[in-house]
Amino acid sequence: MAGSEQLRVVQATAPNEHPPPEEWRLHAQLLNFARDLNEVHRRERSRARELEAALEELQDSYLATVRTLAAVVEAKDARTRAHLDRAHLYAVAPAARIAPELAEDVGLRYGSLLHDIGKIGVPEGILGKTGPLTREEWEIVKTHPLIGGQICAPVKFLRKAIPLIEAHHERWDGTGYPRGMKGEEIPLQARIFSIVDAFDAMTSDRPYRTSLSFEVAVNEIVRASGTQFDPGVVRAFAEMCADISSDSPFAIESRRGKH
Repeated sequence: MAGSEQLRVVQATAPNEHPPPEEWRLHAQLLNFARDLNEVHRRERSRARELEAALEELQDSYLATVRTLAAVVEAKDARTRAHLDRAHLYAVAPAARIAPELAEDVGLRYGSLLHDIGKIGVPEGILGKTGPLTREEWEIVKTHPLIGGQICAPVKFLRKAIPLIEAHHERWDGTGYPRGMKGEEIPLQARIFSIVDAFDAMTSDRPYRTSLSFEVAVNEIVRASGTQFDPGVVRAFAEMCADISSDSPFAIESRRGKH
């Protein structure tokens, strides 16, 4: 500081007689550099806020697109009305217990909404049939997971949903479809979703039966552990259901006759 004070005195007494010393020029350059850095930082912060807002808007657009596609399925198959939103809600809850990172994964979130998108490729006469399906009709229905994967494949932001879409009808014992995958060959998000998908189907009214109670549906899921469902996922699902309060959205929705 003594040098700076001396510089100021010299400049004040004889500003035009001597050029500024090297230290003063360096000081001025550093001040200019600091101002430039502050300006760059301000601009980058502004740009970051703009990018964050744009990303949020893009994500909202993605979700709106997914919901629009899901609505197409609901329009084609009346029995899926509101099922997609419930399945989406139900899937996140056990995922948070089993693998917390999956609860925020777009593969699970988008996949749960679009798991039946492949039904667009199934004739309405088969989807809306109230009686038993013929063997040929059933083989057509069993193609819908692969059709769903084909629909989503060209859309980059939906590709993470394909494992769930294609595998949500696979069974732990290998007797599911479309590929007959077994055990941990089945993606975890599909193993989780297959349970909540079946749970929602059981707790919803159908043309051929009324809905099962919350407790009976949980018992049916437990009974299918090791055959249809992953035992570890079933255990986590059953524990979650035992912990659920009667006023939770999960319990309230599953206790309604919904179709």
